[in-house]
Amino acid sequence: MARRVLTLLMLSPGEVLSTPRLAKAVWGSCCPATASNQVRKAVAQLRHSIPGAGAHLLTDGPNYRLNVSAVESDLVEFNERRLRVRKLAESGVGEARRIEELQAALSLFRGQVAADIVDADDLESGPIRAAARVVEERRLAVQKELISLRLRSSPPALVIEDLRDLVAQHPLAEDLRAQLMLALSLSGRQADALAEYAEIRTLLRDELGLDPDHLLAQVHEAVLCGDAHTYLRAGASPRDYEQQSAITEFDAGRQHMTPRGHKVAVRATCTLPHGPADFVGRREEVDTLLRTARAGSRGPGPLLICVDGMGGVGKTALALHTAHRLAPDFPDGQFYVDLHAFSPCERPREPAEVLQVLLRSLGVEAQRIPADLDCQVAMWRARLADAKVLLLLDNAASEAQIVPLLPPGNGSLVLITSRRRLYGLDGTEPCPASRMSAGDSRQLLERLLGDGLETQAAEKLVDYCGGLPLALRLAAAKLRSRPTWTLSHLVDRLTHVRRRPAELQVGDRSVRSVLQLSFDALTEAQRQALCVLALVPDTSIGVYEAAALLDTGPAEAELLLEGLLDVNLLEQPRIGYYALHGLMAGVTAGTGEFDRLLCGSGRRSALRRLLAHYLAVTSRSCLLLGRPDDGAGTGSDAVSHLPEINSREEATEICERELPAMVETLCASRQDGFFVAAAQLARNLRFVLAPEDGRRDEESGGADDAGTAGAREIEAYRRALLGLAAVCRGAGLPERGARLTATAMSAAGALGVRSAERVP
Repeated sequence: MARRVLTLLMLSPGEVLSTPRLAKAVWGSCCPATASNQVRKAVAQLRHSIPGAGAHLLTDGPNYRLNVSAVESDLVEFNERRLRVRKLAESGVGEARRIEELQAALSLFRGQVAADIVDADDLESGPIRAAARVVEERRLAVQKELISLRLRSSPPALVIEDLRDLVAQHPLAEDLRAQLMLALSLSGRQADALAEYAEIRTLLRDELGLDPDHLLAQVHEAVLCGDAHTYLRAGASPRDYEQQSAITEFDAGRQHMTPRGHKVAVRATCTLPHGPADFVGRREEVDTLLRTARAGSRGPGPLLICVDGMGGVGKTALALHTAHRLAPDFPDGQFYVDLHAFSPCERPREPAEVLQVLLRSLGVEAQRIPADLDCQVAMWRARLADAKVLLLLDNAASEAQIVPLLPPGNGSLVLITSRRRLYGLDGTEPCPASRMSAGDSRQLLERLLGDGLETQAAEKLVDYCGGLPLALRLAAAKLRSRPTWTLSHLVDRLTHVRRRPAELQVGDRSVRSVLQLSFDALTEAQRQALCVLALVPDTSIGVYEAAALLDTGPAEAELLLEGLLDVNLLEQPRIGYYALHGLMAGVTAGTGEFDRLLCGSGRRSALRRLLAHYLAVTSRSCLLLGRPDDGAGTGSDAVSHLPEINSREEATEICERELPAMVETLCASRQDGFFVAAAQLARNLRFVLAPEDGRRDEESGGADDAGTAGAREIEAYRRALLGLAAVCRGAGLPERGARLTATAMSAAGALGVRSAERVP
């Protein structure tokens, strides 16, 4: 394992590699839950076992980077020599000096890159294989450039042997075959040169259903006319040379001087679905997409932009709206494919299946499309070699599904939408699709239902839909299908979180069915974590609180939360904090896993641990703010993991930040009868938020002594919640105050129930 981690780091010197990417190099897409921990252990093992490794194997936040120089890494030296050759060419330095540098660069190779791992690797699209392939491609480019220079500066016969070796390795590489034809022709072997052309023409037709490209055709014509020397000097066939006065540019991929303006004719095609007619808002995200797309790729390949977000957030609508605005910038074609990563009754589409569709859209007849994936990829890339196209890959499952579909040109754009964060593709520009703002949501609602909506009901509907355009559209569609319903009536039906997803359904479209697909795709541990987090919906909780809920350590909790964040089932309002969308919480609460959690002791145990954690946090905060320890609260020694709180400012800050989750915990405590602990938590919070008010509350005493012990505990709970509600209203938090007041009033009807269970 450590060897694979080191291999990927060595193949990417100076590059910051994320822990998930390193884990994927070890296990592929089936990483265990402990993958991040095991990667960290592997890095520690490398630092310990390799002398001096600590100075080069650096930690960069949660990621790692291998910092080595050309003295310590052949790959770094190779890259530096490549750059040096480019600068020498730009400076007009003679060919002999450049040949010397290129030969020195190639002498650093002693065989196939990472051969011991790649040859035995069953991870076909793993990061190690991909990184090794990149290095091999660069090596091949240097070999081509060296041969091109030697063809012009030394006897051509000297490069024939090297060219034959390369052609044997890459039989369909037309630029290599063109160089071999020139070398043979210039060596007086015209018949052999023409035989090479006949061989590759047959290969291309049989394997790909293609004719040789314009470059190979020009070389063929030059050989036939006996003008190979003129072509080599001018970089064009005699006819083109005379007409264009040798206006040329260097093509690093083919290593030939090719006429500027020559371009493979591509059938201009548009398969984009129509854009959403009622698209509103998203101005900042649309502007970001347009600006990024028009800035172009930073490297030699196409520009990749990944629009990711939770189901129903409007990724496809955003991407389509932007694609139609960008269509004029890509005159050679605009293509759309749904990859079915999350589609009901559909499996994710295989690249070979998608390439069939794309090639057919280019006009290739079905019988001419090869069955082999590699040949399909070669045909797709050959057809778009010099084209500038836009490709929208909707609903993608993984990086492996995307890589074979990428067009080759650096003028092309690939827009990807996915529920997962597919940032493992090198050079990907992320564009997360967040919830719609309240203003944009209201604008969409008015577009769907018209003006004159009930103001308060509209605001509540926008809040309940949580910025998901899908939810707003289904709510509007349901109202239109129920002429007797009012907006207020629909809002009343959406009040209960667990019932909300089922209400947002029209025909076979529903919020539940869309989000359930994401839930079903999770691992068992992730589903269990989501069920526990659904106990405190629409509030952000930190790693320590999550650890208390999940009954694990902070590191293990963070690993689970980060995994859910990567599939956009959690949001991250700030570093170290995570929030579960209310509608996703409602869908989770309707699953069998959640029901089993409720039926067993899982819910009570999770809430008991969270309540104990909050009691410890607030008790510590109260001590720092000047309240003597009366022993009523749970101390820090009663819980396993607590954040550091060392000052009055930190005490106030952590309680204010976690107030929403604490309020939800206080309200949830009523159902499970945790009255004593919840009352103490409410009093602690009241003291932190309003110390003077909290002191008066403590001096006034608790509940009356009359009644049973259970009744006294419920009354103390009710009073504590009402006191905290008053403080929340005074602090400008009316919603929290209303939530606490409603729970306190409902607790008044619970007098006489069983005595509360104390939190240990």
